[in-house]
Amino acid sequence: MKKVLVALGVGAVAVSLNMDKSYADSTAIVNVSALNVRSGPGLNYSKTKVVYKGASLTIIETQGAWSHVKLSSGSKGWVYSSYIKGQSSSSTSNSTQSTGTINVSYVNVRSGPGKEYRIKSVASYGSKVTLISKSGQWCNIKLSNGTTGWINEKYISSGTSSNNSGTSSGFTSSNGKVKCYSNLNVRSGPSTSYRIKAKLTYGQVVKLTDKSNGWYKVSLTNGVTGWVSGDYIKITTESVTQLGSSTSNSGNSSNSGNSSSSYRSAVVNLAYSLLGKPYMWGANGPNSFDCSGFTRYVYLHAEGKSIPRVSYQQAKMGTAVSRGNYLPGDLLYFATTGTGTTSHVGIYVGNNTFIHASGSASNPDKVKLSSLSGYYGRVLLGARRF
Repeated sequence: MKKVLVALGVGAVAVSLNMDKSYADSTAIVNVSALNVRSGPGLNYSKTKVVYKGASLTIIETQGAWSHVKLSSGSKGWVYSSYIKGQSSSSTSNSTQSTGTINVSYVNVRSGPGKEYRIKSVASYGSKVTLISKSGQWCNIKLSNGTTGWINEKYISSGTSSNNSGTSSGFTSSNGKVKCYSNLNVRSGPSTSYRIKAKLTYGQVVKLTDKSNGWYKVSLTNGVTGWVSGDYIKITTESVTQLGSSTSNSGNSSNSGNSSSSYRSAVVNLAYSLLGKPYMWGANGPNSFDCSGFTRYVYLHAEGKSIPRVSYQQAKMGTAVSRGNYLPGDLLYFATTGTGTTSHVGIYVGNNTFIHASGSASNPDKVKLSSLSGYYGRVLLGARRF
């Protein structure tokens, strides 16, 4: 009996949303598995359509326990108010009709504000979205192709100053110098829960553009922006380190050392920015790669260093590096086919980890981080430094 009532869109207990004409043209989400749309406000009216859980409706007006709604298709009808979740104007944040940018490799766009709703589409890193409304931690967005749906707010970096990111007001831009001896993570948001976008090296000077909860927002000269912990930043009057420049003001004793540090930062930062790009045999980027296409692209575009296209030829370039002495930016080469010869390459990023375009023609994967522990440590042949 319960299933029949749900299918009809009628419940044994009606809990009114208390919506009236003052909330005209607000939005609502269907919160039952199937809901009948009728030609008038009552069970005696004919059924014209059926909408399903997660569908977004525009509320035109209400009459008693019934709501007059407009569907995404443009057609109109009446639904029982107990089976829709109203989104009144009071739940809409300052992000309404502002823009945002996806800050993770891929994120699911769902039919409603929660993980229990079905996946409608996928948005990739850097995609621009229009923010329509907000429910809790979920944002109702519109993609550039017109698709609408819901994404958790932590995966969206706002493109306007009216968002609720918690950044401090009146922050004065300044320069900051990295005082962390290991690589400093640049994250997509102001906490360790956000993904790593790039790495900074000791002594590197970066532009600080904002501050939030002890974290600085930084802007790198290669276009990458993100957040770093203020615990590892010292405010300085020194000039910003130009990634790939022949000299640097990082304060180290040797210009050649500074140049090397800038070069490594540029290589690692660009490699990180390509995480999640799909593997495709023979692809050279920028939207897809195979292993040697990825390494060639990174070295070429980070520093203008041209290396051969094929992995076994790349493994002959530069200077050999002994095991245990690898530095971020070094090329690693592997024997993954059982022949003992070079068949795969990647870029070392520190902490026994490297980035590579993983996969094969028959089993494609993506650009990802992997550890040198386990399998890759066993098939590692060596490293080269350019």
